[in-house]
Amino acid sequence: MRIAPGASMRSACILVRIVVYALLLAAAPAVASPDGDFDVQVQFVGDEIRADISLFVAAPQQRVWEVLTDYERAPQFTRDLQVSRIVGRSGDVVRLFQKAQFRYGPFVLPVESLKEIRLIAPWRTESRLVSGSMRRHDSTTELIPENGGTRIRVRSVAVPTSSLVTMAGEGVVRRETEDHFRQLRAEILRRAHVASSTP
Repeated sequence: MRIAPGASMRSACILVRIVVYALLLAAAPAVASPDGDFDVQVQFVGDEIRADISLFVAAPQQRVWEVLTDYERAPQFTRDLQVSRIVGRSGDVVRLFQKAQFRYGPFVLPVESLKEIRLIAPWRTESRLVSGSMRRHDSTTELIPENGGTRIRVRSVAVPTSSLVTMAGEGVVRRETEDHFRQLRAEILRRAHVASSTP
C-alpha cells in the first residue's frame, strides 16, 4: 500500500493507534477515578515501546478480574475490535485470537494477534505474542487490592513493525493509551451499576 507524502503524518498516527491497541488488548479494562489517579508512562528505548500504566478503580478485585478475562465479549465494549476468540486452553493458559480493523479515508489497516495468556486468578495475567501484526509484545497486568477498590498495574513492551510509530512520538502513544482506558470505563461502570441494582 503506497501512502502519499501529504498523508505520512496521518498514517503514522494510525500506526500508533495500532501499536497501542496491540499493547492493550490483554490489559485490564478499568476506571480512572474522579481524582485523576491515572498515570500513563510511555518510553521509547531502541526499537521498543515500553508502557507503564497505574490506575485506581473503585471496584472490588473480583469484578475487575471478571471484566479483564471476559475476552469473547470484548468486541461489545471495545471500539474497533472485530473478533476476540479463545482458540485454545490448557489449565490456566489460554490462547486468544483477536482481530481489528482501522479505517481512515481510503486506507484499511487490519490488526491481528494470537497471544498466549497465563491467568493467575484473581491477581495477575501474563501475556506474550505468538504471532500477529507486531514483532513482539509482552505484557503483565496486576490487580492489587487497596482501600475502597483495586489498583491496576499494566506493564507492556512492544516492538512495532514500522518506524513510523516512533516518528510520531511518545506523547501521541501516551494519549492514545489514555483514550483506550477511558473508552473501556463505560463498560465497567455499566456492570457495576447492574450489580448494585440487582437484589
